[in-house]
Amino acid sequence: MARLIVFAGLPASGKSTIARKLAAQTGAFWLRIDAMDQAIWASGTAPTDLRDWTYRAAQALAADNLALGHDVIADCVNDWQEARDGWRAAASRVGAQVVWLEIVCSDRAEHRRRVETRTGDIPGLALPDWDAVCARDYHAWDSDRLSIDTAHKSIDEGVAAALTALGGDQSAAGRDG
Repeated sequence: MARLIVFAGLPASGKSTIARKLAAQTGAFWLRIDAMDQAIWASGTAPTDLRDWTYRAAQALAADNLALGHDVIADCVNDWQEARDGWRAAASRVGAQVVWLEIVCSDRAEHRRRVETRTGDIPGLALPDWDAVCARDYHAWDSDRLSIDTAHKSIDEGVAAALTALGGDQSAAGRDG
């Protein structure tokens, strides 16, 4: 059964770095919302606020690839319950499992350092500053998820935790479907 591996977490928590490495190691299809947003904005015709447009497009792509039997990694902040519900619905439509991975950086000083020193790898994408990260309206979860704290872990340790979740006990991995 195909799996939808949904990453969530604030900017600079390490989610895209872990998601990219996980996709490379597993062969899963990687959907990166930031890259999709920037491609849309680069058209010069899109509004600044894309609302949920990119999430909806990515969820449709995820469902198409899940239906083909491919695992899909959704790499996005997923700070609102509506976004999470959209991923759940995309997987449900095609009978795929969902694995929720929330990436956090519990050390506030380390998280701030990451935000203030990171460089982007998506040409043209403006990265949020620390005030914007702190101002995010990150809704509480209504489902189980595996939380990976990257504050004092290497990226490889974060990837190893994600791989364990994917191969481990379903209840420990926070799967639903």
